[in-house]
Amino acid sequence: MFLHLYKYRIKTLLRERTLVFWTILFPIILATFFKVALGGIGQATSFSAIPVAVVEDVATPSQEALIKTLQTLSQGEGALFEVTFTDRAGALKLIDDKAVSGAIIPGEPNELVVFKSGLNQSILKNFLEQYEQSAKLIEGVYMTHPENIEAVIAKLNQDQVFLNQLPITDKDISGMQIYFYGLIAMSCLYGSLYGLEEVNRIQANLSPTAARMNLPPVHKMKLFMASTFASMTVHFAGLMILLLYIIFGLGIQFGDSLGYIVLVILFGSMLGVAFGAFVSSIFKKSEGIKIGVVLLVSMTGAFLAGMMIAETKYYIAQNAPIVAKLNPANLLSDALYSIYYYDSMAPYWSSLLSIMAYTVVFGVATYFIIRRRKYASL
Repeated sequence: MFLHLYKYRIKTLLRERTLVFWTILFPIILATFFKVALGGIGQATSFSAIPVAVVEDVATPSQEALIKTLQTLSQGEGALFEVTFTDRAGALKLIDDKAVSGAIIPGEPNELVVFKSGLNQSILKNFLEQYEQSAKLIEGVYMTHPENIEAVIAKLNQDQVFLNQLPITDKDISGMQIYFYGLIAMSCLYGSLYGLEEVNRIQANLSPTAARMNLPPVHKMKLFMASTFASMTVHFAGLMILLLYIIFGLGIQFGDSLGYIVLVILFGSMLGVAFGAFVSSIFKKSEGIKIGVVLLVSMTGAFLAGMMIAETKYYIAQNAPIVAKLNPANLLSDALYSIYYYDSMAPYWSSLLSIMAYTVVFGVATYFIIRRRKYASL
């Protein structure tokens, strides 16, 4: 009897066009939009030489040295500057025309003229400051210890690295994955629509259909369990279609541990269905209000997990860690995140255990609420 109810409930669910659209087709459409809109995230950007005007009115050896340094930095394939030598009037005109990022006027002291603040202007400013510091150092050494001048110049010409940035993983990190983690988490929580439907289907006081479902000589809990497992099956199958589409259709990489990803999605589907059933069992409102509640929780959770703005996830984790720990969508995205980024599986299992705990709490609470509900008449 259980298998019979399970099989026919699956057939019924596949004919529910609204459920199929919101839990299967809508996430696929959203994933496609994400790929189109965010496809450039993580791609390498090329650096182009900074256009700068340099006034050639040389009057002192120090000014001539600065000009020679700029000439050196404007040569070769990896040139830092694209230098245009001109007079003062010409340099100011180039700035007004926005043909250059700034103008360097050698003098005592050297002068930098810019038309706005920006990255290029900051680089020019830092270059001049570093050059002047180096020039003063060389001048001081020349005056006190001229025998060390060559060693000092050689030292200044070296590219020194004082700090090395060590990645926590050897994976190719891209911010775009955060959006898809949030999307998968939201899609898992959309299983709440199935759970809500299953409880409404056996609550005799909610609809004529539910009243008829209580008439046959089938235990209500057996009917509910068969229908719930059918909902989990359909929802999980839809999530697997979404995952395959994201990986193979859109080319988004989630790492090599596909089995761990599937396990997260499986328990995420169970969590979504259990949450929807719980909401439907405790609220005696209309179906529309219940749908609004589960969608509000799902969308808000996905937003806080970084589906709309990736930085939101990090902001919540730093400023409201308790919210991050209690947010089911964030737990799901964290589990996926840990598979791809961390060598240790400890964060993964921690998130998965929290997901399982949520599922058990919602499931057990729903069972006891439905089990004790009686009706005077049908």
